[in-house]
Amino acid sequence: MADPERFLRFEHQHRGGLHSYVIRADEADLPGPAWSGLWEQDYPEDPGMNPWHRHGVNNNDGEALAVWRVLAWALTAGRSRFAIPAYYRDEAAQLLGVDRGAVQLVRWEYEVDVEQPEWHTADVGFVPARACVSRWPAADRWEHGHAEFAGLFGLGSFRDFTNLDLAVSGDASSEVTLFALSDPARAGFLAASLNQIDRPYLAEILQPGDIFVDLAVGHDRGTGASSYLTVKAAEATEVVGQLADHFSRAFRRYLDRVGQIRTFEEFHAAIDDLLAPPDVTSSR
Repeated sequence: MADPERFLRFEHQHRGGLHSYVIRADEADLPGPAWSGLWEQDYPEDPGMNPWHRHGVNNNDGEALAVWRVLAWALTAGRSRFAIPAYYRDEAAQLLGVDRGAVQLVRWEYEVDVEQPEWHTADVGFVPARACVSRWPAADRWEHGHAEFAGLFGLGSFRDFTNLDLAVSGDASSEVTLFALSDPARAGFLAASLNQIDRPYLAEILQPGDIFVDLAVGHDRGTGASSYLTVKAAEATEVVGQLADHFSRAFRRYLDRVGQIRTFEEFHAAIDDLLAPPDVTSSR
């Protein structure tokens, strides 16, 4: 297996009763935008042709972050997926077309601190949830009354996952946490665990076959923040490395052709190629 790109090199350790696979990427490790059109051309108004709305890629957040997102999605294939977008709960609900009153509210969310230079200190674990309270327009009573709750969203498609990332990616840093359950009947248990009074522990939530993924990203360059892609599971799995190798090779192919891309149509075709998962993915 070839050595993957630096932003796709996982380190494996057993910690807290779980197998952890972690990528820590500083600014030198996480490539910026590769296609020159992302900063040289005007973006189309059509969301389906706009690289930010379609892929979460622009002249700041390059193609590598979209690869992280699709890697997380591929790792959790075949499971029931639930995600927490940090802080921007109501914005995420709006992008998903969900009424805020119908969102599953939870008291706890996971935190990986991008200001920490090492994962063993960055991996904070569960912390009390908080949600954005709008200043303009002024927040209403519902927002104020639910400021200490995150939203747990069921995801049916990669488009949903991308929308959650779009909801949180406007700040200097962002975080989306993904829980993938092998048994969909345990969805209620997950919500209850994240809503209990005492701080939950991930090792008590994950069962064999479940996968946890956290994407904590520093968006502002020059701040010294790191970005972390964290994968945890009760059992060791080779699929993490296999998928990293797959997307590393896809990224190299993309870089080989990026100089020939002239239009947004060609760009989207190349990105769709880049983000295509292997024909068969199983992490059981």
